Parts: sequence; structure tokens; C-alpha cells
Amino acid sequence: MNNNYSTGLLQIERRAFGTDVVSRLFPCRVRNRAALDYYGESQLLGGGDFFDFVPIEPRGLVVAIGDVSGRTAAASALLLPVLRGFLRTGLPGDPGHIRRVVRDLNRTLCDTSPDSLYATLFCAAIDPELRQLHYVNAGHEAALLVRGAGERVYRLESTGTVLGLTTRSGYGVRTLALEPGDLLVAFSGGVADAANPAGRPFGESGVLQTLRDHPGARSSELVACLVDAVRQFADRAGTADDRTVTVVRLNQLLADPVLEDQVRELTFAAA
Repeated sequence: MNNNYSTGLLQIERRAFGTDVVSRLFPCRVRNRAALDYYGESQLLGGGDFFDFVPIEPRGLVVAIGDVSGRTAAASALLLPVLRGFLRTGLPGDPGHIRRVVRDLNRTLCDTSPDSLYATLFCAAIDPELRQLHYVNAGHEAALLVRGAGERVYRLESTGTVLGLTTRSGYGVRTLALEPGDLLVAFSGGVADAANPAGRPFGESGVLQTLRDHPGARSSELVACLVDAVRQFADRAGTADDRTVTVVRLNQLLADPVLEDQVRELTFAAA
């Protein structure tokens, strides 16, 4: 395989009609950035999850992950082209514009989608030259920025409500400083909420423990480990949901960092 590329592999359990249609809308082959190693994977049961990677020239990247209400293939097929169109046309030169892009996407969904359709979205723009990560979280699971071997963890929590409810919604953008080796891990509710037969959720603690068990692994390896860990943890309980994981690792950084803004640092005990 050509090392200049990273495959966004989509594994599908075809238990719901139409998930093969949704799979065609996911990124299949994504050019890697020199300073970044990134990978994403979805396992779809109902078709509600989605993710995308959008390169920002010269070296940056936008990663987006979300979940459509109802978890139906039809809903995802409706939303995903709109989302990707907004990201790919609205962010070619300025990663800081993600707040405007998310705001406009919300208005478009409110104006054109059925009242029952809404979506969560986590959208982060990474600039390895300036050592900055800008993000907007519209009601999605908190993404994790993991530093070192997991000793420091930052939760990238909501900065606004879900998309598609009201045109009056506002969305804040937050900025973090980055360091070499940082991991950005974003996942859907099907990962965090996956429960074992005793009813205990996999949760953030399960995600972090899996990362700590595989220090230095490439993004594709970490995604595979997380997907496998959730499967082993939860599938015996007989319940399942769409599961999506994206991982971005910063390999090298090129400039002076900026200060972090409004991000809470939490320490998680090992599971």
C-alpha cells in the first residue's frame, strides 16, 4: 500500500436496508498530511453515523464526525452530502471559519429538513504550523485530546446545541494549543454508550484505557483496537448501535503554540 495515503475503511453490518448507499458517501481514500496521521472507521447498523476528513492547504486538516437522528440510512443519505459540501467549500483557506460553516449548516437544515431530523456534529480544524486546534461541538459526544501516554486528557465538550432545531442557535469555537504526539480521538454515542451484560458502559474510561494499552500505535491501529475493544466489551449483551471512531495523531509541529481556551482538563482513573 502507498504510505502517502490513509484509507478511511468502512465496515458495514448490513442489518438495515440502505446502509450500502450510505457507505458510498464516506471517505474511501484520504491523502495523508505530512504532519498528521489520521484514520476513521464506521460500523453501521442503522446508518445514522457519519465522518469526513477535509484537507486544508498547505498542511492542515478538518475532521468531522456526527450522528443523524433516527439512525436511518435515508436520514444520513440526506444530510451527509450537505455536510460535506459545506465543509469542502467553506474551509479551503481559513480553518477558523468552522463556526460560520456550522452556523450556516444549521440554518440550512432548519430550512430544508423535516422537523423530526436533527444531527449532532463535532468539527475540528487542525493547523500543525501554528500548533492550533479549533473546534465546534454541536451537541455531539465530547472528543478527547490525549497528551503523552494519556496522563493529560482534555474533553472537547459542546459549544452549541444540535443542528436542525432552530435558526437561533449559536455556536462557539474554542482553540487549544497542540504538542507533538497529541492524539485527537472523536467517536459516536454507539462507542461511549456500548454496555456490557452487567449494564456498565464502555465510556470514556474504556476509550482511554485502550489508548494507554497501545502507546505509539498508528491511527489506523488505534481505531482497529478501539473498535475491537468495544465489540468484545458489549456484543455479548446482545445490543448494538452505529459505532464510529476517528483518530488524528500529530507527528510534527512547526511553530510557536497559542494558549488553550476554555477547555477542562480531567484525569481519568484506569479502568
